[in-house]
Amino acid sequence: MSFVDLATLAMHRRHEMEVRINVFVDKCDHAIQNIKNLKLQAQGFVGTLNCEPAELKDRFLSCMKQLDEYTYLLTDFNLAISKLDTTTTSNYTPVHDVPNPAQLPQPPVGTFNLIDALSEPTPSTSKDHTVPCCNQYPSEKPHRMKIPKEDQLLIAFSSSSCSSESVPMTKSEKEVQCQITEETKRLTLDDSGPAFDDCKLPAQSLLQIDHVYSATIMHVDGVSFWVIADDVDDVCKLMIQMTSYYKENTIEMNLDELMALTYCTYYAHDSDCYYRGLFIRLSDEDMSIAEVFLVDTGETRTAPISTIQPLAPRFCTKPPFARCCHLAGVDLLGYRSKELLEKQEMYIKDFMGKPCSIKIDDNSSESLDVYVIMPSGETLNDLLIEEGLALKIDKSNVSTEGSAAARGLSELQDENFDITQCPEYDDPLVAVTGYHNRDEMDICKHYKGGPEKTCFKGARCTKRHVLKHPEGWTLDQVPVVAKCKPLPLPAPGTWLRVSVTHVAHFNRFYVHFLTDKKSGNETVPSFGVVLPPTNLEALILDMNSPATRMMYKPLKMIPAPGELVAALYPLDEQWYRARVVSSTRADQNVEVIYIDYGNVVWVKEDAVRELEPRFWSLEAQASRCALAGVAARSADSRRWAAAKAALSALIQERRLQAHVVARDYDEITVELFDENGFSIAEQLAAGELVTLTEYSVVDDTDVKQKLVLP
Repeated sequence: MSFVDLATLAMHRRHEMEVRINVFVDKCDHAIQNIKNLKLQAQGFVGTLNCEPAELKDRFLSCMKQLDEYTYLLTDFNLAISKLDTTTTSNYTPVHDVPNPAQLPQPPVGTFNLIDALSEPTPSTSKDHTVPCCNQYPSEKPHRMKIPKEDQLLIAFSSSSCSSESVPMTKSEKEVQCQITEETKRLTLDDSGPAFDDCKLPAQSLLQIDHVYSATIMHVDGVSFWVIADDVDDVCKLMIQMTSYYKENTIEMNLDELMALTYCTYYAHDSDCYYRGLFIRLSDEDMSIAEVFLVDTGETRTAPISTIQPLAPRFCTKPPFARCCHLAGVDLLGYRSKELLEKQEMYIKDFMGKPCSIKIDDNSSESLDVYVIMPSGETLNDLLIEEGLALKIDKSNVSTEGSAAARGLSELQDENFDITQCPEYDDPLVAVTGYHNRDEMDICKHYKGGPEKTCFKGARCTKRHVLKHPEGWTLDQVPVVAKCKPLPLPAPGTWLRVSVTHVAHFNRFYVHFLTDKKSGNETVPSFGVVLPPTNLEALILDMNSPATRMMYKPLKMIPAPGELVAALYPLDEQWYRARVVSSTRADQNVEVIYIDYGNVVWVKEDAVRELEPRFWSLEAQASRCALAGVAARSADSRRWAAAKAALSALIQERRLQAHVVARDYDEITVELFDENGFSIAEQLAAGELVTLTEYSVVDDTDVKQKLVLP
């Protein structure tokens, strides 16, 4: 064959190769488009599940079956590609020189055409006969093995990757998997890394009521104190371990990493040891100072950020040791006098670090109600009473369960309850919520919406065609008492005498307006006629008379926010008018504000009753006031609390002169002066608790008022 013929033959072969490559590329594009279509169809399976509940099961099973088929197709494709890669690669591992083994006799190879070898082969339909390739390599045909397990479910969720359960692994794949498994087992986590912000402390165990536990008082904060009810040696050992660890493992953090911490450790220079702490915040005045709560002692400290380290996981196995407590059975009266509060705190501090025992009286709140028993047998509660620093609360008429709502109420005592007389309910909704959804039977269940406002029955359907809430809420509305007229607010520029009933904030409080009206001018009703009370004294007497206390009715359902109720005040066991602020179903507590005094208290649901209609007419006697000309010195909540305590000591339960500066919808801004004529605002400012601001009397005589009509 001449050189020209060889060149012509090579050109034809090159052209034929390009044609076949173009055909292969077209098939690849077609395969890619089919895979994209499968992907879009799989993503649309979620939308097909938006159907009626009766059709959900069938659609779900159909979608899962199709998804499994798609997964099998892609798995076979990936397997074929992986087999192609392993067969086309050559192994060039060097071996020792050995003589060539005797080769088996090969059948004579006849002449074959290169065009025939490159032509597209016709797939064989025979399953029993295979033709060996001309290169003497055995032909391989991958088989998909589908061997169901004995405990195989109806639907098998498969992934896009091959697993050892669905596809048999080759020897090389098993070796790689074993190697990865061994390397994974040898991996160890070093807890000295920076990812300590995910560390959480376990919860404290619950101390049981009427049980006695050994304890040690660690910190005193006003009338509250923190104790350790565990072995103090465990705390010391933990601090020693932390100190030795962090002296060798110190991490430098920036402000962002520091502010992301929840729990941390704090180094105290005075004791030369580390404490576990709860990171609160950075100081507003100095960003290099942080506020930390020590969870094992109960102290709150401010420290430089250089003394704070992230809490390592090895120190997160034990819960916080410190527990907040307050004394049971005594009224400390610390809110009445700042000096008395300081004396109480100093007296309790004398017992810090000394061994004692605590008896749990109430564990329903975060602060435990306890009796502190000293080694001599005396209680710290009684010692405070003997020193004249507290008053004893009489619990002689408390029921055996100690419920605050049952104190002084014979109708709630155990001997007056008969379980056989409890009502029986056929409707669980009535038993749980106290009412029956009356409109449930009036709403058409076939109505699915639409402009026609009817169902398939048309005009023959007599039901109401309205859409029900997806959660099943009905349209029932039960009327409750929510309106109580307030007292008319005096005009700006008025001088009046007030009595402060409650201090809510460092610049907010509630007062009673004092008048010179005499109660002797009231008309005496005729025999058998019951008139509503016309003043606060008559209201309190009427609400707490024996006849009225026996006639109080329990609420039929969960109290609604804004509802007027009669609530028992826990400290004096008297009934007062109150408005519901919120309620929690978990612990059956109700937050109420006493509208005649202004204080907000959490009470039990059984301490709330329906308010009799004759108690609605009297206006709410407590008026909210704002102290004029004062502002907070900073955003520190502790300074707010100190200013509130100082304001309570100056005005709580005292009669003062008030000058009205401005009035709003339900509040007046006043100047307060004591009996000597000194300004209350200036006295607060003298203690560097607040700052004074300028103000003036705002005359609203010609100001138009906007009324919101129902």
